Amino acid sequence: MQHSYFPYEPTEQLRVDTQNREIKVIGEGSVSAVPNEISMTIGTRTENRDVQEALKENSAVSNTLLQEIKKLGINDQQIETASFTINPKYDYSDGKSTLTGYEVQHLFRVRVQDVKQAGDVYNATFSSGANVAQDLQFHVTNDDKYEQEAISKALLNAKEKAFTIANTLQLPINQIPILIEEGPVYQSSGSSPKLLAASPPIQAQSLIVSASVKVTYTY
Repeated sequence: MQHSYFPYEPTEQLRVDTQNREIKVIGEGSVSAVPNEISMTIGTRTENRDVQEALKENSAVSNTLLQEIKKLGINDQQIETASFTINPKYDYSDGKSTLTGYEVQHLFRVRVQDVKQAGDVYNATFSSGANVAQDLQFHVTNDDKYEQEAISKALLNAKEKAFTIANTLQLPINQIPILIEEGPVYQSSGSSPKLLAASPPIQAQSLIVSASVKVTYTY
């Protein structure tokens, strides 16, 4: 999916070029899409005065939570390490810093095709000792049909703008544009959340797939 933005100033969204006899407009269109994938970052954070013990404890929990995730039918291709860090912990007092131990954190990025499984993943991993959950995101994959529909709406929106300008100014606009430039296509949060039957319950939102085009007509 393209993630770029127009290098045009907002004031150029509607422009009549009397010298070149052109009308330039930016059309926008969007459609609602049902997410078919959810991704989440989960993992475990352990602390111990001894770094080796902190590592050992973290590895034990991490291996267990991976086993529990795979029992749900999630394969290795859907799981990747998001980050692995080891940080020393200090106590600051009386102008001195004293090493008190180490913190080890191992986070995994998990993608689930069935969004209803998200709650099951949380339930399984936290039952196995996970204590970190963050960055829950909904996605629409294989979204070509949504992109095409959004672009189609953007083109119609651009045409409506151009013909409104032409009719208002009584200009003999040509039906076929001489230039069409595609802008960004992106996904964003859409309608109100819908509660999924999962444990813990997850609020699923529809997504909005949006597109924009810059179109030039002559008259």
